[in-house]
Amino acid sequence: MGLTSQTRFAIEEIPETTGTLSFDETAAGEQTVVTVARARRARVGGIYLDTSNVTQNTTFRVYHQIDGTNYRLVYEVAFVAAASDGLSLGEWTFYRSFRVTAQCGGGGAGSVDVVYSVV
Repeated sequence: MGLTSQTRFAIEEIPETTGTLSFDETAAGEQTVVTVARARRARVGGIYLDTSNVTQNTTFRVYHQIDGTNYRLVYEVAFVAAASDGLSLGEWTFYRSFRVTAQCGGGGAGSVDVVYSVV
C-alpha cells in the first residue's frame, strides 16, 4: 500500500520532557539544559525555562543536529537576570535531535535550579 500525502508528511508531536538543570553560575562554560533525541521529524510546541533562580545574565541557545552527529546553533537569546521569572524559546519543528544550553560569565555564588519543560 502506497503512502498518501497525509502519511508521508505527517509531523508527530514530541512527548513532553521535563526536568531540572543544576546550573553552576560559578562556571563560565556552556552547560546542557536538555538534549532530546529524535530520529524523525517532530513538532515542539514550546521550550520553557523557569529562570526565577538565575542570578547571572545568561545566554540560552538551541542547537539542531544536522547530520546525525554534529549540532549547529539555530537560536540564541540573552537573558538579563531578574528581568522575568520565565523564558519561552518558541515553537519548533525538528527533523533530528536537538539540544538547549545555558551559559553565563561565571561569578555567581553557586548552583541554582533551572526547571525546564519541552512540550
